[in-house]
Amino acid sequence: MEQDNLVVETTKENHSIKEEKKEKKKFDKNEFFRLLKFVGFSISAGVIQIASFEILYHAINWYWWPSYLISIILSVIWNFTFNRKFTFQSANNIYIAMGWVLLYYAVFIPISVFGGNALEEIGWHGTLVTVLMMLLNFVTEFLWQRYFVFRKSINSKPLAKTVQMKLQETPFEKIESGQKTVEMRLYDEKRRMLNVGDKIVFSKQGEEDKKIKVKITKINTFKSFKELYKFYTDKKVLGYAEKEKASFKDMEKYYPKEKQKSDGVVALEFKVIKKDCKL
Repeated sequence: MEQDNLVVETTKENHSIKEEKKEKKKFDKNEFFRLLKFVGFSISAGVIQIASFEILYHAINWYWWPSYLISIILSVIWNFTFNRKFTFQSANNIYIAMGWVLLYYAVFIPISVFGGNALEEIGWHGTLVTVLMMLLNFVTEFLWQRYFVFRKSINSKPLAKTVQMKLQETPFEKIESGQKTVEMRLYDEKRRMLNVGDKIVFSKQGEEDKKIKVKITKINTFKSFKELYKFYTDKKVLGYAEKEKASFKDMEKYYPKEKQKSDGVVALEFKVIKKDCKL
């Protein structure tokens, strides 16, 4: 019996070790791709910085330091915007995050401007000095953003996605006319994946080539359609005509009470982006 228990414990321990290795491998992979995205956006920001610097420094013949200062500001705005959204996918307050980034540059810019200007004055080529400053900027900025600015908010803002849903003729046409602005569904696994900002492509049943693309502006969840109908006093937004009798029981034809109780229900408020859209 003791030997059997030892085998069980050993198996559990091995399983735990395997899971830890799997998580570590997944983490390493995510970090690798995050670094690649940061490199990609940094390269694009570098192109902007070099191009603007060359125009100001060589074409217009400005002094090195104002040319460098303006070019790095343009680069910072570009780099921060895209890395926040795509590299770190952060929902962190944009003003707070930008404030921390500005603090970094409040230290880095004076050091790089005075240091770079000193190198240029002793004979170093201005473009070479700029490239060296960019490399130093790349390494230190990544470390600052990854381990300080976005450390606790990485992947807190998923990228917007597009999903497809089918609609019968009447609700489809009411969305098309602009009357219906709320779609009601069970709050099942598929709907729980949706976020504000995601897009839905509604296709008309029987005529699947007819599609409307909308953007989710608000998500309200309820325990039942009865509760949902009480919340929306203006039933026109749900797809009812002005004199048409609205009842939550209409939805129970499609979604029984048992499913409502287990999943809950959701109201997806949206605005139309494009009619007759093509995928």
